[in-house]
Amino acid sequence: MSPLFNKVPKKTQVIISVLAGIVIFIITWFYINSYYTLGIEDDLLFKETLVRYKLMKTKPEKDKQFVFISTGKDLNLVDDTAGYGNAAVSDRYKLLKLMQAINKMPVKPKYVLLDLQFYLPYVYSVDDSIQAEVKKSKLANFFPDKSIDDSLQNEITKCKDLGISVSLMNDKVAFPLYKGTYGLDNYVTYGSSINKFKIYYNDLHISSIPALLHEKIDGAVYSANKYATFCNNRLCFNYIWLDYYYDGNNIKDNPNYQVYHIGSLLPLLSNPKFTDNTFKDKIVLVGNFEQDIHATPDGKMPGTVILADIYLSLLNGRHYASYLWILFVIILFSFLSHKAIFSPLPNVKFKSGFVFVEQITSYINQYISFFGILMAFSILSILIFNITISLFLPATIFSAIDFFTQKKYKRSTT
Repeated sequence: MSPLFNKVPKKTQVIISVLAGIVIFIITWFYINSYYTLGIEDDLLFKETLVRYKLMKTKPEKDKQFVFISTGKDLNLVDDTAGYGNAAVSDRYKLLKLMQAINKMPVKPKYVLLDLQFYLPYVYSVDDSIQAEVKKSKLANFFPDKSIDDSLQNEITKCKDLGISVSLMNDKVAFPLYKGTYGLDNYVTYGSSINKFKIYYNDLHISSIPALLHEKIDGAVYSANKYATFCNNRLCFNYIWLDYYYDGNNIKDNPNYQVYHIGSLLPLLSNPKFTDNTFKDKIVLVGNFEQDIHATPDGKMPGTVILADIYLSLLNGRHYASYLWILFVIILFSFLSHKAIFSPLPNVKFKSGFVFVEQITSYINQYISFFGILMAFSILSILIFNITISLFLPATIFSAIDFFTQKKYKRSTT
């Protein structure tokens, strides 16, 4: 027993341990619901991703029918208003034709997401090379010096089930040229690749794109306060570790998914039978699959596919924090608190005296003991509750408690 607490009654030990377990859970809760991660956590997520989605080929229990449309091979140069010359943006003429075809459908898509940047004006002038090509090919009417932005805004307004991706600038929402329903596509994470993703921005009163899809397609309701986030009145994590069900390649192998380049669609959009078979009751995700690429534990992936994966994670309830899970964690943390304060775990012995001083060796030994228990719990958490948790912060806390209550900072006299 700890020399500091060797005369504490059993009941008092239990009370202290439970209170300590609750406090450490609260600290861990706020850490889980932040964008911070440790490198070793990212490594574990990489290995878990490899096993679950590459070797076991885990698929979502609940899936949807997606149509992925890439604009990456259909770009056009416009003037950069920041004064840096020309910037490449998706060809909005082709987007206009796509939206016109969708709006003419008697039964429209379930939802349309334009995961594109609409911050620079796109003026369609009489000597524009694309306009000349359109006129020559006779695929569409000639637009004499007409702003495509005005026409595209009109089609966006007509489409009621449509969302537009927006970004953050100086921690504020950067609103695009077009008016519509917005969702954030913020990929900023603490690690070198995308690990955690924020679902809901209560301070900005806006949902992330995956949460927006969950709301608009499935009727989910998100709310939050300073301490917690809720989905359909159920407690949930506001930052989640992603499920990588699909990447930029295996979406092509799914019979429920269709993948196109927008340029290849243009000649087919005048055929009502094609548009009906392609888009009816589907979720249409339009993005730049060539340039909008992000590093993930599953390799480099298009941002639009990542958003689809996160949406499927929400659809399958990966963000919910079960109250039974919370009770399970508090019991475990209370048990470990008791061990750290009153009844130390046995040290994991390894020969390290030639490298570390005695105090550091003792701390590392105890850290490995606590981490081993938490690792076993993490596996149970995934198998039973389908919840991935952070291990290293609570392991550090328990090791620090043990280090000081057992006075291991003092040198041994033997």
